[in-house]
Amino acid sequence: MCFQSKLSKKAAIIESQMKATFVDVKAYQPTRLYNGFTFPKTPVILNSNPELIEMVNWGLIPSWSNDKDIRKYTLNARVETLDEKPSFKNVVGNRCLVLCDGFYEWQHVGKEKYKYEIGWNDSLFAFAGLYDQNDEQITYTIVTTEAVGVMREIHNTKLRMPYTLTNENAMTDWLAGNFPKPFHDFTTIPNLGHQLSMFT
Repeated sequence: MCFQSKLSKKAAIIESQMKATFVDVKAYQPTRLYNGFTFPKTPVILNSNPELIEMVNWGLIPSWSNDKDIRKYTLNARVETLDEKPSFKNVVGNRCLVLCDGFYEWQHVGKEKYKYEIGWNDSLFAFAGLYDQNDEQITYTIVTTEAVGVMREIHNTKLRMPYTLTNENAMTDWLAGNFPKPFHDFTTIPNLGHQLSMFT
């Protein structure tokens, strides 16, 4: 799964690389940590306005829901069941790119957990996402898929990874409603910290 990410690039670099413009550049601040469970606003490109970068809340609230607490369960969406889950099946065509330059996962070793930073050496990339609109608020979820490669070693309990896109063709393909092959040749930085699993 994916509940922590980062985007440490300056706005001008993001705009140049993504060929898109921030709607409100002052609302964006580079950060080393987005915690999904705080439902932060992060930079996202919606397929309805691919030339714009918008600040959108992480944690999808379906248009039919009056309960904001649902977003605790919609931070991620399994690609294998998008067409089945009530929160996602009506918005499979609402595609977005969740911009980032890294994310964090914990590896379980015995009774301890070890934190890794994962990405492509701080290069900008995107998570595949879906979005919905409830009243005036737009919210999103990050799509996940089965872990492959190094992610099977790091995320070694649930064996999941975010559906990641690293080039323009793949990103355009996702926004168009297709399912390009996700990238998984990640670089990793281990030993960012560890803790006993029983206390987490």
